[in-house]
Amino acid sequence: MTSKVSPDEETPVTDLQQGASGAGEGAATKAVAAASKAVGDLQKYNPMSALQVKLRTNHKFKKICACVTLMVVFVDILGTALVMPVLGPLCAYAEGGPVDTIMKMDVPLEVKAATLEEIIHPDAFKDPKPPFKFSLSMNAVMSFGMVGSAMGSLLMGYLCDKIGCKFPMQICVFNGIVGYLLIYAGGKWYNSYYLFAFGMFWNNFFGNTMGVAVVYMRTLFEEGPERDAFAGGVLGMGLVGGSVGALIVMPFVTQPKNGANFFNAVWLALGLTVVMFLVLSFVLVPAPKPTEEEIKKQKEIEKEPTPALAKRILIIAIIASALDSAGDEGTRMARGTIVSAVFPEWSTTERQNYLLLALLVIVILTLILLGVMRKCFNLASIATIGCFFTLGTQLLLMIEWDAAPYIAFWHVGKLFGYLSTLASSFLIQEIAPKNLLGRWNGRNEALTNLAMGIAPLIFAPVYDSIGNPRGQEMLAVTASVSFLATVAYAPLIPMMPKPPKSQKEKEEDALKDYSEYEKMTDLEYSMLPAEEVDKVIMQGIEKGKAPRLVTWGDYPTERPELPGLQERASKDFAYFNQYMITMLTSRDLMIAEQENFKKFQELMPKVDRDKAKSEMGTWIADYFDDAGYAHWETQCTMYKSMLMNAFPPIDPLDDVKPDWATMPLEQWEENATKFLAVLDTHIASSKARAPAKVSADTFLSVLRRR
Repeated sequence: MTSKVSPDEETPVTDLQQGASGAGEGAATKAVAAASKAVGDLQKYNPMSALQVKLRTNHKFKKICACVTLMVVFVDILGTALVMPVLGPLCAYAEGGPVDTIMKMDVPLEVKAATLEEIIHPDAFKDPKPPFKFSLSMNAVMSFGMVGSAMGSLLMGYLCDKIGCKFPMQICVFNGIVGYLLIYAGGKWYNSYYLFAFGMFWNNFFGNTMGVAVVYMRTLFEEGPERDAFAGGVLGMGLVGGSVGALIVMPFVTQPKNGANFFNAVWLALGLTVVMFLVLSFVLVPAPKPTEEEIKKQKEIEKEPTPALAKRILIIAIIASALDSAGDEGTRMARGTIVSAVFPEWSTTERQNYLLLALLVIVILTLILLGVMRKCFNLASIATIGCFFTLGTQLLLMIEWDAAPYIAFWHVGKLFGYLSTLASSFLIQEIAPKNLLGRWNGRNEALTNLAMGIAPLIFAPVYDSIGNPRGQEMLAVTASVSFLATVAYAPLIPMMPKPPKSQKEKEEDALKDYSEYEKMTDLEYSMLPAEEVDKVIMQGIEKGKAPRLVTWGDYPTERPELPGLQERASKDFAYFNQYMITMLTSRDLMIAEQENFKKFQELMPKVDRDKAKSEMGTWIADYFDDAGYAHWETQCTMYKSMLMNAFPPIDPLDDVKPDWATMPLEQWEENATKFLAVLDTHIASSKARAPAKVSADTFLSVLRRR
């Protein structure tokens, strides 16, 4: 059936409609109905512009739009890096700040005046001074900005879902221009602390180009390596933008040393942002709107619940991440507040920019370190290690170091501090269902930003009220929060899958020729590791062979091998534990596993259950006798209870054997989760029975050799 458009009307005219007049009345009615349905189907689709069609079909054009998006992120973060170094210097006249420190120095008044002129920014808020003490005056602005960022991310995320990404991106960039004007007016024209703070809030509220860009990349490219590369490129471009911004601002803050020319850099940031707004408006194409069918399918997917284990991991990770970020605010204040108060020479705009540049280098090193550590540790372990180092750094900074070691220790601690932040972010991306990733990311970002906004409002008053420039009391409070974060991360370690095996480990685990497994006796085959057996079964299925059936066997025959059974079983427990954790954190993997279970049952040779029951009962009875358990024939209640303790019910005791292949997925997940809990108890028991590698005798032996 072809479709035409009448030159006078905007409605499709079909061949069926043209032939309707020549047919009978019933045929004509059917033809018209079919044509109406075709028109209705066409109307279900949202019309696309020519550029949107090109965006969907031309891969080169997709890349152009993606690169423009990355450039927008680059300029946005570059501009932020240009204005960040000035906050501390502008608050220098606040009570307890660098000016007070200089005025308390035991030097002639002329020297004090010369020092003030040399290192204190001429536009620092002085008349009036900031309304708070030094620490709170800086951190109140930072907190205000973080709250703005949290609110803005929620709004922009909502707009991206509703109207696409181009318009929210335009809103962010255009209001970035407004934000720079407010910052310039507050710091230069009106010398107003409050107007400057509002400018920072405005800039942060609309400074969500990275979040919008990630969503745009996900809508622009199909799932796969290319989309992952461009989405990861958003973070990379942000880091590069921050580094370049810190370099560009250097001439503005070093000539002269007190940063008098700093605000000229704001005009540079503003000009670049105007250019990117024009490029964005004329080049970037909004992604095509989804069809009604796609919207309906997306809504159905969104109704799918997050797997129970994944949900538990995500909730713990978000809480731990918020605590981690709150505690890390204490580390940030150690660099900004304490360094500026104790070492006034480091409070200049120039040196604050050096610290910012070093910080960006630290972020890049952290990304490299994270990649290396992921080969050996899971993300929960990395987050815990990073948080522990943050705690250690905060305790170490309580010692009264000179400037050089203090700043060196701070940067080493920050290297690992960023490690926990990045690891928790990647953890959420790995564990959250793909269809709900935006929702879980949004929750994490909102709670983290809120924690980062509230924490300084708690830590700064502690610092200001006690009046100790070294801030040991404040660092003790922040260390306690970091300790709570470390404790919160720790339970995630056993709940997360281990890192994938290296190529060398995979080669070591390579299977023998399948024929060698076929030659093994049932006893030899039963002693193979569970992981190897799984691989052998899959290899056999690929060859069209049914899985090998190994029953309980004969106890007297197996008894000589029993001493090694526990050691072999402990490895099998660990394998099953990791396999089930990986599976239970992904709804897709659970669905696939249930399907595989069904296929496995169909391939498995039919089991003689009566014979298997007899073999199992005989094996257990013989083991009880041999292991010294007497009167099992008569002390039935006790032995039944012991058996139930070892194998508590994972399905209701209703005299109905559960059908794992056909039960609802929610019930399947619940039963599998309960089995994992039982497995954990056996792993713990197995470890408890394992002989200690270092004992008291070993220790006494070492002492004797001394």
